[in-house]
Amino acid sequence: MSYSFSKTKLAQTAILIMLAGFMTISNTSCTSNKYAKQATALDSLNRLLHKADSTLALIDTAKIKKYSDHVMTSVELIKMAHKDSMSAGAATIFRNYNALRWEFETFLGKRIVIKTEIHKSMDQLDHLSHDLRNNLIKSDSVAGFYNAETKRANLLLEGEKMSVDRLNNQLPLYNLIAPQADSLISLVKNHKDI
Repeated sequence: MSYSFSKTKLAQTAILIMLAGFMTISNTSCTSNKYAKQATALDSLNRLLHKADSTLALIDTAKIKKYSDHVMTSVELIKMAHKDSMSAGAATIFRNYNALRWEFETFLGKRIVIKTEIHKSMDQLDHLSHDLRNNLIKSDSVAGFYNAETKRANLLLEGEKMSVDRLNNQLPLYNLIAPQADSLISLVKNHKDI
Protein backbone atom coordinates (compact mmCIF):
# COMPACT_ATOMS: atom_id res chain seq x y z
CA MET A 1 0.00 0.00 0.00
CA SER A 2 1.43 3.35 -0.88
CA TYR A 3 0.40 6.71 0.39
CA SER A 4 0.59 9.77 -1.72
CA PHE A 5 0.27 13.24 -0.41
CA SER A 6 0.02 16.31 -2.47
CA LYS A 7 2.40 19.11 -1.76
CA THR A 8 -0.54 21.26 -0.75
CA LYS A 9 -1.83 18.77 1.84
CA LEU A 10 1.69 18.33 3.21
CA ALA A 11 2.12 22.10 3.51
CA GLN A 12 -1.28 22.43 5.22
CA THR A 13 -0.40 19.66 7.68
CA ALA A 14 2.93 21.32 8.46
CA ILE A 15 1.21 24.65 9.04
CA LEU A 16 -1.37 23.03 11.34
CA ILE A 17 1.37 21.33 13.36
CA MET A 18 3.28 24.61 13.67
CA LEU A 19 0.13 26.47 14.75
CA ALA A 20 -0.67 23.81 17.35
CA GLY A 21 2.88 24.01 18.68
CA PHE A 22 2.73 27.81 18.76
CA MET A 23 -0.58 27.75 20.64
CA THR A 24 0.79 25.24 23.13
CA ILE A 25 3.88 27.38 23.74
CA SER A 26 1.75 30.53 24.04
CA ASN A 27 -0.65 28.93 26.51
CA THR A 28 2.18 27.44 28.55
CA SER A 29 4.09 30.70 28.72
CA CYS A 30 0.99 32.65 29.79
CA THR A 31 0.17 30.31 32.64
CA SER A 32 3.77 29.78 33.73
CA ASN A 33 4.46 33.50 33.98
CA LYS A 34 1.59 34.14 36.40
CA TYR A 35 3.81 33.30 39.42
CA ALA A 36 7.22 33.44 37.75
CA LYS A 37 8.64 35.91 40.30
CA GLN A 38 7.61 33.73 43.23
CA ALA A 39 8.95 30.59 41.55
CA THR A 40 12.26 32.32 40.82
CA ALA A 41 12.48 33.51 44.43
CA LEU A 42 11.84 29.95 45.64
CA ASP A 43 14.57 28.64 43.35
CA SER A 44 17.03 31.21 44.74
CA LEU A 45 16.08 30.28 48.28
CA ASN A 46 16.56 26.62 47.41
CA ARG A 47 20.08 27.35 46.16
CA LEU A 48 20.86 29.03 49.50
CA LEU A 49 19.58 25.94 51.32
CA HIS A 50 21.82 23.72 49.17
CA LYS A 51 24.78 25.95 50.07
CA ALA A 52 23.91 25.77 53.79
CA ASP A 53 23.59 21.99 53.56
CA SER A 54 27.01 21.81 51.89
CA THR A 55 28.52 23.97 54.63
CA LEU A 56 27.16 21.62 57.30
CA ALA A 57 28.39 18.60 55.36
CA LEU A 58 31.95 19.98 55.19
CA ILE A 59 32.29 20.34 58.96
CA ASP A 60 34.51 17.63 60.40
CA THR A 61 32.06 16.15 62.90
CA ALA A 62 34.53 13.41 63.85
CA LYS A 63 36.95 16.10 65.01
CA ILE A 64 34.23 17.89 66.96
CA LYS A 65 33.21 14.60 68.60
CA LYS A 66 36.87 13.88 69.42
CA TYR A 67 37.19 17.29 71.08
CA SER A 68 34.01 16.70 73.05
CA ASP A 69 35.18 13.27 74.19
CA HIS A 70 38.57 14.70 75.19
CA VAL A 71 36.88 17.31 77.38
CA MET A 72 34.60 14.70 78.96
CA THR A 73 37.54 12.41 79.74
CA SER A 74 39.44 15.26 81.37
CA VAL A 75 36.47 16.39 83.44
CA GLU A 76 35.74 12.81 84.54
CA LEU A 77 39.38 12.35 85.58
CA ILE A 78 39.18 15.47 87.73
CA LYS A 79 35.98 14.15 89.34
CA MET A 80 37.55 10.75 90.01
CA ALA A 81 40.60 12.39 91.56
CA HIS A 82 38.25 14.21 93.95
CA LYS A 83 39.78 17.55 93.11
CA ASP A 84 37.11 19.52 94.92
CA SER A 85 39.70 21.82 96.40
CA MET A 86 41.47 23.00 93.25
CA SER A 87 42.58 26.59 92.82
CA ALA A 88 40.13 29.17 91.50
CA GLY A 89 42.13 29.40 88.27
CA ALA A 90 42.03 25.64 87.69
CA ALA A 91 38.31 25.57 88.50
CA THR A 92 37.68 28.31 85.94
CA ILE A 93 39.64 26.44 83.30
CA PHE A 94 37.66 23.23 83.85
CA ARG A 95 34.34 25.07 84.04
CA ASN A 96 35.04 26.78 80.69
CA TYR A 97 36.37 23.54 79.26
CA ASN A 98 33.23 21.64 80.25
CA ALA A 99 31.09 24.42 78.73
CA LEU A 100 32.88 23.84 75.43
CA ARG A 101 31.88 20.18 75.53
CA TRP A 102 28.23 21.18 75.85
CA GLU A 103 28.62 23.59 72.94
CA PHE A 104 30.12 20.83 70.78
CA GLU A 105 27.46 18.31 71.74
CA THR A 106 24.71 20.86 71.13
CA PHE A 107 26.13 21.64 67.69
CA LEU A 108 26.35 17.95 66.77
CA GLY A 109 22.74 17.40 67.81
CA LYS A 110 21.44 20.52 66.07
CA ARG A 111 23.38 19.74 62.91
CA ILE A 112 21.47 16.51 62.35
CA VAL A 113 18.12 18.22 62.89
CA ILE A 114 18.98 21.22 60.72
CA LYS A 115 20.25 19.01 57.87
CA THR A 116 17.08 16.90 58.00
CA GLU A 117 14.86 19.98 57.98
CA ILE A 118 16.89 21.62 55.20
CA HIS A 119 16.36 18.55 53.01
CA LYS A 120 12.61 18.63 53.69
CA SER A 121 12.49 22.34 52.91
CA MET A 122 14.43 21.89 49.66
CA ASP A 123 11.90 19.28 48.55
CA GLN A 124 8.98 21.52 49.49
CA LEU A 125 10.49 24.49 47.64
CA ASP A 126 11.07 22.31 44.56
CA HIS A 127 7.47 21.12 44.57
CA LEU A 128 6.02 24.56 45.23
CA SER A 129 8.15 26.16 42.50
CA HIS A 130 7.05 23.46 40.06
CA ASP A 131 3.40 23.91 41.01
CA LEU A 132 3.62 27.69 40.65
CA ARG A 133 5.29 27.46 37.24
CA ASN A 134 2.58 25.08 36.07
CA ASN A 135 -0.33 26.97 37.68
CA LEU A 136 -1.33 23.95 39.78
CA ILE A 137 -2.28 25.88 42.92
CA LYS A 138 -5.45 27.89 43.40
CA SER A 139 -4.76 31.61 43.34
CA ASP A 140 -6.19 32.15 46.81
CA SER A 141 -3.76 29.56 48.27
CA VAL A 142 -0.54 30.75 46.62
CA ALA A 143 0.31 33.47 49.15
CA GLY A 144 -0.20 31.14 52.13
CA PHE A 145 1.98 28.35 50.73
CA TYR A 146 4.61 30.79 49.49
CA ASN A 147 4.83 32.68 52.79
CA ALA A 148 4.94 29.50 54.89
CA GLU A 149 7.71 27.88 52.84
CA THR A 150 9.85 31.01 52.55
CA LYS A 151 9.52 31.67 56.29
CA ARG A 152 10.52 28.08 57.09
CA ALA A 153 13.50 28.18 54.71
CA ASN A 154 14.70 31.53 56.07
CA LEU A 155 14.48 30.27 59.65
CA LEU A 156 16.55 27.22 58.68
CA LEU A 157 19.16 29.40 56.98
CA GLU A 158 19.34 31.61 60.06
CA GLY A 159 19.63 28.59 62.37
CA GLU A 160 22.37 27.05 60.24
CA LYS A 161 24.35 30.31 60.17
CA MET A 162 24.04 30.84 63.93
CA SER A 163 25.09 27.25 64.67
CA VAL A 164 28.11 27.35 62.36
CA ASP A 165 29.16 30.80 63.62
CA ARG A 166 28.87 29.64 67.22
CA LEU A 167 30.95 26.54 66.49
CA ASN A 168 33.56 28.63 64.72
CA ASN A 169 33.77 30.85 67.82
CA GLN A 170 34.15 27.84 70.13
CA LEU A 171 36.95 26.07 68.24
CA PRO A 172 39.61 28.73 68.99
CA LEU A 173 38.57 28.62 72.66
CA TYR A 174 39.08 24.87 72.66
CA ASN A 175 42.54 25.31 71.13
CA LEU A 176 43.33 27.85 73.85
CA ILE A 177 41.90 25.99 76.85
CA ALA A 178 42.77 22.37 75.93
CA PRO A 179 46.55 22.71 76.50
CA GLN A 180 45.92 24.40 79.87
CA ALA A 181 43.52 21.63 80.92
CA ASP A 182 45.95 18.96 79.70
CA SER A 183 48.71 20.50 81.84
CA LEU A 184 46.45 20.43 84.88
CA ILE A 185 45.47 16.81 84.14
CA SER A 186 49.14 15.93 83.95
CA LEU A 187 49.65 17.40 87.43
CA VAL A 188 46.67 15.42 88.75
CA LYS A 189 48.09 12.23 87.28
CA ASN A 190 51.35 12.95 89.11
CA HIS A 191 49.40 13.46 92.35
CA LYS A 192 50.09 17.17 92.53
CA ASP A 193 47.71 19.91 93.56
CA ILE A 194 46.20 22.10 90.95
